[in-house]
Amino acid sequence: MILASESQELFYKAFAEEEEYVYFSHGRLEILGNHTDHNRGLTMCSGVSMGITASVSKDDEDTVTIYSKGYPKFSFDIDDLEVKEKDKGTSLALTRGVLARMKEKGYKIGGFKMAAVNDIFEGAGVSSSACYESLIAKIEDDLYNDGKMDPLDMALIGQYAENVHFGKPCGLLDQIGTSFGGLNYVDFKDDVPEVEHLSFPFHLHIVLVNPGQSHEKLTHLYASIPADMKGVAKTLFGKEVLREVSREEFFANIGRPTPSLSERAKLRATHFFEENNRVLAARQAIYSKDENAFLDAINMSGLSSQSMLGNTFVPGLYEKSPQQAIDALKPLLAKGGAIRIMGGGFAGSVIAFVPDNVFSTFMATAKSYFGDSSTVEVEILEGGPFRL
Repeated sequence: MILASESQELFYKAFAEEEEYVYFSHGRLEILGNHTDHNRGLTMCSGVSMGITASVSKDDEDTVTIYSKGYPKFSFDIDDLEVKEKDKGTSLALTRGVLARMKEKGYKIGGFKMAAVNDIFEGAGVSSSACYESLIAKIEDDLYNDGKMDPLDMALIGQYAENVHFGKPCGLLDQIGTSFGGLNYVDFKDDVPEVEHLSFPFHLHIVLVNPGQSHEKLTHLYASIPADMKGVAKTLFGKEVLREVSREEFFANIGRPTPSLSERAKLRATHFFEENNRVLAARQAIYSKDENAFLDAINMSGLSSQSMLGNTFVPGLYEKSPQQAIDALKPLLAKGGAIRIMGGGFAGSVIAFVPDNVFSTFMATAKSYFGDSSTVEVEILEGGPFRL
């Protein structure tokens, strides 16, 4: 949702002047392809109708100053773009990282003042960090480069900022979702991913439900999934990532006793191959407008994340976990609809595709379990970040 007047009021409060421009950057939905991008697999993602609205003015002093609602103001000189360990995990690090990478790639950079508000509810799982990275890149591109940046370059710049400056080992799925917008099939096989725009043909309500657990201090759990998959690729096949292994070779060898590999690692690697097939099935279902086939792919993905990836709850912490939400709400979708973990998992939101005939019951039940503010209907949003 665009909150222009709220961001304008905040800008005036922060800087005692009126803004020059207003920008909006949306979050992303992971439709399908759970933990496949980091092994060069297939995914499906989209923009989502929630994000960050920012009021902005140029700053001729080559200083970036940012005030986000609920957070302290920070600023830095655009000549000070080194990685700083003390700032990792902060918006300051992301901002500095975006400008640093833009400068390295030959883009012009400059100072600006920004006041930002957002309507991304806590734990939504729509990658507020990638949304923020795309916003900063868009502002710099618009103010100093005449809007020349293409969406893929924007995504790669955001990923660099998050990996190197922020310190989170994310893949590229989140940034593609926030920089491209719309519904996209993405193939990460090559260094330059293939991004194919799709049109969502189904009359389904898309609902995010956050049961309440925090993502805080879970980075090691997220990192364990690509590490396990790459460990299988290296140990069994001498490859860097699973995409370099053929499906036939994988299933011919994955059952071999391998003491140096855990059974969980093998299951996670198996998920990779099966999830790629589900993405292809969902893509074909969208082409042919086969709603049942699409929902089957979503539901099977959810089951695989639960049983093979093991990322639907933190071990020993079932209460308020994504798995608890799935267990509570999936029976309502038995005759149509689908529900699955979204994003890194372990905590955060689930995504549900709900038909009209059970929508009111689904929303009422979800809100009764997890609260009104944690159950939100969203829409697929076209386009990337833009100036109003």
